[in-house]
Amino acid sequence: MAVTGRRAGRIPTLRKSASEGSVLSIGRGVAAPLVRYRRYINLYLRVRYGTISAMPDFATRRATLDDVAFLAETVRQGFEGYAAFSPRGWTPPASETEAVGIRERLALPDAWCVIAHDGPDVAGHVAFTAGRERDGERALIPGLAHLWMLFIREPWWGSGLAGLLHGIAIAEATAQGYEAMRLFTPAGQGRARAFYEREGWKTDGAERVEPMLALALVEYRRRLR
Repeated sequence: MAVTGRRAGRIPTLRKSASEGSVLSIGRGVAAPLVRYRRYINLYLRVRYGTISAMPDFATRRATLDDVAFLAETVRQGFEGYAAFSPRGWTPPASETEAVGIRERLALPDAWCVIAHDGPDVAGHVAFTAGRERDGERALIPGLAHLWMLFIREPWWGSGLAGLLHGIAIAEATAQGYEAMRLFTPAGQGRARAFYEREGWKTDGAERVEPMLALALVEYRRRLR
């Protein structure tokens, strides 16, 4: 994933619409219902963006299986940046393989994914599923959500979108009743690791190679309650 700091901007809000229900809408663009966690996300936004005077115009919507190509392209662009800290000769997974994996996981009943738009353009997305064991039969882990993806396309690095999508995911996982979240990120991805640590995630620093990525990953966890 690619994340950075904030750009000066106005405070986004989660507004109530009679026709749409609860909608996260920041200026122009596509907006869709985001129910159940209006109180959580508005609190998060006030805390995180209380000193900002202007932001790019973002709107969010729930992703569907029709969005797999958009999601896979955003991930592909994110993987391009991994070359900066990966071993010489490293290549990312094939885009077609990644798209198949995204489709399979997005179809799970516990999958949740939101896409952010800047006007007509896809700017990034965030997704989580129920946490599962990494080995064997991949049994569900009670109370644990797995932050599966948080990717921002490069034109929106530094816009505050990573923090916004992260906050939406935290709020939704909390509203769904999860007690904690887990994620894995490359050990060499210093930018992402610094972002997560600022957001309250903790790691023991232990590294484990992910065969599909051919990179060492570290695990982070964050309490929700």
